[in-house]
Amino acid sequence: MASICYFIVAVYAMPDQSEIFPLLAITINISFFLLSFVGVFLGFQGYNFRNNDALLVREGGEEVALQIESLFLKNEVEIKESEFSNFMDMGLWRPIKQYSVGKGEIEIKELWFSAFFYRTQVAFRGDVSKEIVEDYLANLV
Repeated sequence: MASICYFIVAVYAMPDQSEIFPLLAITINISFFLLSFVGVFLGFQGYNFRNNDALLVREGGEEVALQIESLFLKNEVEIKESEFSNFMDMGLWRPIKQYSVGKGEIEIKELWFSAFFYRTQVAFRGDVSKEIVEDYLANLV
């Protein structure tokens, strides 16, 4: 979508404006270049959704974190909250919790578009108990 917008601006507006306002033309080029990084980042994050390694939930991140933690504690599986730092979020993701479970981890983030909440992403990495994950998925319906 950004490429289509840039193409329209580049063909119809940039030739006229670049002669009158060269700084404005450079700013528009840089802004669309940075916008393309956001698309690449979202594509990279979406790569986690292959093979059901991640899912999007409509509930808030804190609620999801409490539900997942309670399921693991109910099944007497040790779950630890680990340090969560993600400097590559570009303002699109709000980190909520990251849990270590045996040889795997569960990462919970909220997806935001500008100031509007969209969904919560729950990513499963490594060896996470599939039975508990399926129990959580069954509770979502």
